[in-house]
Amino acid sequence: MLKRLFSTAVAVFAVVLSSMAQAADPELEFVLELKVKLGQAFSCGENAHGTRFVIPITGGTFEGPKVKGEVLPGGADYQLQGKNRTDLEAIYCIRTEDGVSIHVRNNGIIKGNYFYCSPKFEAPLDSKYAWINDGIYVCKPSGFMADGIALKVWKVRDAFNFESTIGDIKPIPDEVRKANAKQGKIEEFKYTAHTTDGRTIKKHARVYTPYGYNAKDKKTKYDVLYLMHGGGDKTTSFLTPPQDWLPLRNILDNLIAEGKMRPIIVVCPTFYDDDENIGQNAMNDAIARTRDFHIELQNDLIPTVEKKYNTYLEGTDSVAITKSRDHRTYGGFSMGALSTWYQLAYGVNAVKRFIPLSGDIWAYNEKGEKQDAKFAAEWMNSMLEKTPFANDFEVYGYTGTKDIAGNPEKATVEALHNYAPLFRYATPDANLHFSMKKDGEHFYGHINEYLYYALPILYKK
Repeated sequence: MLKRLFSTAVAVFAVVLSSMAQAADPELEFVLELKVKLGQAFSCGENAHGTRFVIPITGGTFEGPKVKGEVLPGGADYQLQGKNRTDLEAIYCIRTEDGVSIHVRNNGIIKGNYFYCSPKFEAPLDSKYAWINDGIYVCKPSGFMADGIALKVWKVRDAFNFESTIGDIKPIPDEVRKANAKQGKIEEFKYTAHTTDGRTIKKHARVYTPYGYNAKDKKTKYDVLYLMHGGGDKTTSFLTPPQDWLPLRNILDNLIAEGKMRPIIVVCPTFYDDDENIGQNAMNDAIARTRDFHIELQNDLIPTVEKKYNTYLEGTDSVAITKSRDHRTYGGFSMGALSTWYQLAYGVNAVKRFIPLSGDIWAYNEKGEKQDAKFAAEWMNSMLEKTPFANDFEVYGYTGTKDIAGNPEKATVEALHNYAPLFRYATPDANLHFSMKKDGEHFYGHINEYLYYALPILYKK
């Protein structure tokens, strides 16, 4: 029995280690600083291991990027002073500014100038601070006060290492570029959209249905992938004619026919009024349209397109759309990637999975000035914190090393890793994934290669 349990444990560890094989060495992320007030220490006398001292904790404060509040009185630091070192264990509670109590147990060692501790936090699972439960932390003194001590706390995590992702995107098999005998269909879908300035306009999208799709078969349901084109492009940019560089249609047909992914429906809309207006919109107008497209998606496109086709949507109101979000993915290239990030920020209630392809987050301050990746990451985290889906989304980012948007997207992913606690990168439970194609450039031929690798992950057979 013990041998079998040991073998099982080894197998579990092997799986975890395998998934972390490409992870970088650890680094530290600052979490908070504690300023703990201490009372008069007293001795409990000498025992077999040394002399025990108790130092009451009488209050204090704490603050970090994502949490702050007060240290509650009533705890204590229990120190065991031996011949060569002192072992300490501090047990107390802290309370956030919005009234959530978090239990703290901090164990450490003092030996000469070496003074390090490893605190453990216990926050309620139903609170917005549950993230603090899952981590290994270290702390050390950051200063001393007349009535206490200041301690800085860091979380141990993997360093951001995008280099390990280069090479994930390998040249795709030549046969995938060719048309498959079992071809899906591409058709035009017309619908009515309502603009943010109060206009009602006629729009269209291109829709791919997989081989064997039967409109009369209401029992068979399909997930839906929405793909948004780049600036100046159109609804046919992804679902191109067969003779173009690398038709997404061929990728979909071949992946489905080979059993590498389950059949899905793909919808390619436009954030412009319609294809005829491409090129006539200034950049600021295009940015506004990508930012606001989530409104049209949820109010106009999803209810009409998913009602016509056999999808998991039951009903056309916002409740039904939210209920079916697990079966919906939104992605896009370039300005379409910007639309993808905005969809995540403003419309995560309607979509669970996101594929930003060669595009970063554009976030602006109150003066309308575009800000850096750190600001954008913190803004994105704050937007998601306001929703019920702060811990229920997935992002799969792709770009190339020679792509004009490659470094900006890499900087965005790194900033999310560093400054947005809701995003988990390079961990066993990661919800943020990122890959770069060596020599990948900013055009659909490479973008569709990324989808060749992304789609089987998102739509496992």
